[in-house]
Amino acid sequence: MLFEIKSENNKFQVLSRFSVTEALTMGVKEKEIENWLSSDPKILFHKEEVLVIGQSISGQSMADILALDGIGNLIIIEIKRDWSNRATVAQLLGYAASYQETGYQRLNQEAQKYLGSGPGLISRFRDFVDNDEFPEEELGKRQRVVIVAPDADDELKRLVQWLRSYGVPIQFVPFSLMTDEAGKRMLISIEGVEPQEIPVSDSGWKGHWILNTNERYGPGAYKRMFKQGVAAIYGFPDGPRTLQKGTNKGDKVFAYVNGQGIRALGTVTDPVVVAGTGIFVDGDGNQQPSEYHLRVDWRHTVNREQAYSNKEASQAGYYLPTRIVFGKFHQGDLAEQIEKKIVEASH
Repeated sequence: MLFEIKSENNKFQVLSRFSVTEALTMGVKEKEIENWLSSDPKILFHKEEVLVIGQSISGQSMADILALDGIGNLIIIEIKRDWSNRATVAQLLGYAASYQETGYQRLNQEAQKYLGSGPGLISRFRDFVDNDEFPEEELGKRQRVVIVAPDADDELKRLVQWLRSYGVPIQFVPFSLMTDEAGKRMLISIEGVEPQEIPVSDSGWKGHWILNTNERYGPGAYKRMFKQGVAAIYGFPDGPRTLQKGTNKGDKVFAYVNGQGIRALGTVTDPVVVAGTGIFVDGDGNQQPSEYHLRVDWRHTVNREQAYSNKEASQAGYYLPTRIVFGKFHQGDLAEQIEKKIVEASH
């Protein structure tokens, strides 16, 4: 049994976990779960932002949710409200193979059904990753597969683990269905999807992290971060774990501002993540929920014209991990080049 703290009256509310069989009896539908996750992908993707581009259509053979990550990988998500087994793996791998064979045109057609009329998928994606030169032929060229289910048999878990040991990008993500005291159904306690590793140079990670300052949804947030000396996020179900992944005092952090590029280089002064306020506020000054801070000394900042853009990175043969919320900057050689440029430009 779990408890939820109700902040308005400081009381505990009992949340009762119920089994797969009980979920079926109560009439929980996979479509309800699918709609919930597609409308708010942060619930499933705690550590990265994704662009949802498709949902299943009755009578058509396709995955429940299609999405793109920040480096153009197609994420194929299958949701089960009950037990999942090896047949689910075969189904998903079949979907992945079919999309690899058909390329961008099919992906664009699927996206237009979901996103509606307007710019083509490549235009939407280039806006999403702030890179007008992202090549169309790279979009969806690689696939990731995700199984979301309350539980799975040991055979499926062993199969997923074995495939991952050979580099197949597949994950099993369990969740729990629960009810509150009033009997209202809710879906909580879902483990997050681990981001796909960015292709790395031979040099590997050299101690740099990168933060997406979330300018797209929090205008001006980066200015407040620089002023207050923090790296901050908000709205993620597991904020502390999202922002703290083994950082140490003295680690270096790049601040990426949407639509501009890397605007700052800082140093972690305290690796303990704490709840905070004042960075993410709406137009009326209202504080956004679940804000967390990591103390960073933003010693080197540059203006917009001096920022290191995703366009520059792609010309050097890399894609910046712009949609990672907070994570390691694995391209060590490039990180050192950017560090040198930011430091020189900030003097």
